Amino acid sequence: MSSDIGRIDKQTFLRFWRIAKPFFVSEMRWKALGLIVLLITISASLSGLNVWRSYVDRDFMSALAQRNRETFFYQLYLYLALFSALTPVAVFYRFTEERLALMWRNWLCRYMLNKYFTNRAYYRIDLEQSVDNPDQRLEEDIRSFAASSLSFALIFFNSAVALVAFIGILWTISAILPVAALIYAALGTVATYLLGRPLIALNFAQLKKEANLRYKLVNVRDHAESIAFYGGEKEESKHVSERLKDAIDNMRAIICWNRNVGFFTHMYNYVHAIVPVVLVAPLFLNGEIEFGVVTQAAGAFGQVLGALSVIVVHFGNLSSLAAVVNRLGTFDQAITTESHPSQTPKPQITLRQADNLRFEEVTIMTPRGDEVLVKNLSLDLQTINSLLICGPSGSGKSSVLRVLAGLWNSGSGLLERPAVKDMVFLPQRPYLILGSFRDQLYYPGLETHITEDELWEAIRQVGLEGTIARVGGLDSQMDWSNVLSVGERQLIAFVRLVLRKPEIVLLDEATSALDRETALKLYTLVQSFAKHYISVGLKVDLGKHHEWALELDGQGGWTLTRTKQS
Repeated sequence: MSSDIGRIDKQTFLRFWRIAKPFFVSEMRWKALGLIVLLITISASLSGLNVWRSYVDRDFMSALAQRNRETFFYQLYLYLALFSALTPVAVFYRFTEERLALMWRNWLCRYMLNKYFTNRAYYRIDLEQSVDNPDQRLEEDIRSFAASSLSFALIFFNSAVALVAFIGILWTISAILPVAALIYAALGTVATYLLGRPLIALNFAQLKKEANLRYKLVNVRDHAESIAFYGGEKEESKHVSERLKDAIDNMRAIICWNRNVGFFTHMYNYVHAIVPVVLVAPLFLNGEIEFGVVTQAAGAFGQVLGALSVIVVHFGNLSSLAAVVNRLGTFDQAITTESHPSQTPKPQITLRQADNLRFEEVTIMTPRGDEVLVKNLSLDLQTINSLLICGPSGSGKSSVLRVLAGLWNSGSGLLERPAVKDMVFLPQRPYLILGSFRDQLYYPGLETHITEDELWEAIRQVGLEGTIARVGGLDSQMDWSNVLSVGERQLIAFVRLVLRKPEIVLLDEATSALDRETALKLYTLVQSFAKHYISVGLKVDLGKHHEWALELDGQGGWTLTRTKQS
């Protein structure tokens, strides 16, 4: 673990800068700068008021010790005026800080989301399993990063201001006070860091373990019906309990290390309260200073020591921020294409845009490059309108469609194909979005191009009217993944297809949940507008809907034959 901790320490500041910099050079920089200037102004005002408060407190306590009634009440009224000024300044300081943190979070989340959806980065990192729980990093980690980073930046700034403002007070009282504060804070910082260093790695691990637990609970909810059919409650409960145990065990370790750090920090805080009193007590006892100066020295010493002891006081939160920075840093690196080179470049299929589909000596490999699925596939679809890809399970049938769609590129050879916008892919279990039934049919982004008449014509052609009536109309909203059967979801996919009418259609067992009569009607519909359509499925079921069949043998070999119906 120690080597991991060292690695994290060395990279944390670089990762922080990489994440933070874009916001402050973006189109939001002037608004951000305005709020930062406002925060600095308010912070300086707070520091000035606190300095004034130290003098009021000194004279107030001295008047009390001297039983000077007139001065006592005068200083009391000053105290009340001071508190009246401090309250709105402190409130607006917090309000401005929260506004800036929210602005930063909003911009950073949108910035990361843009990179996440660019060049299918979301698909690549899921395929490569390069980072865990991207959903947590985009939501919780970004929120924590923006709020905590700004909070600590202000803490360090306020500490610097307080140090400058109060160290002079200490010096005027006794030269030994600022020296004692510097030595005490230095020793405390070193000791706290050495004692609490393992917390950095433990907090990093805790974020991952908590996210894994939450992901498993969401997984159970999303597959509740399947689990119920299988009677898999015991197994699922076991898996959830295991992830809970991992999170609890790691948190227990964090608590133990916090205990160890706490032994030191609590003693550190208790002792520092008496140090300035002990140092200036001889001056008071000798009559060289008033009693109020003792209280002023204690307050100023506390301010200076607090400024110098940021790491001691906030080490637990700093270690949590370091964990968040490293999680966001690795996520940002994973979704940034230009910073994601492979140390040993893998062979890739050459892709060229053309009017027709053609494979030239194409070898398809798994994304990791550790298995060959199809060897030296040469196929010209210029004169082939329809092609069925068939073969045993695991032979690479769907991988051919993934290569055509540009999702996979591991392998070799040349693939010519039209632009992706001219192709539509229909999976076996179509994706349903959150929204109304109408939104399902328009996905993705067809609502501005399709009239109501065109929409209903497509619905009638596919035969989806009964489902729409059953769910209460196009504008009803439900949990569609649990409400609709697989067959109904496949019909929705065909409505989307009819609305787009692409030149090339890729169907991955897209009618597997439909009866033969419906499947025949849908394939006839596809033939009416598609220049090419390529299906994955069983030859006995889909052979009659295709002219040619590409049979894969599961060992990388293939044969191209005409179907009996051709």
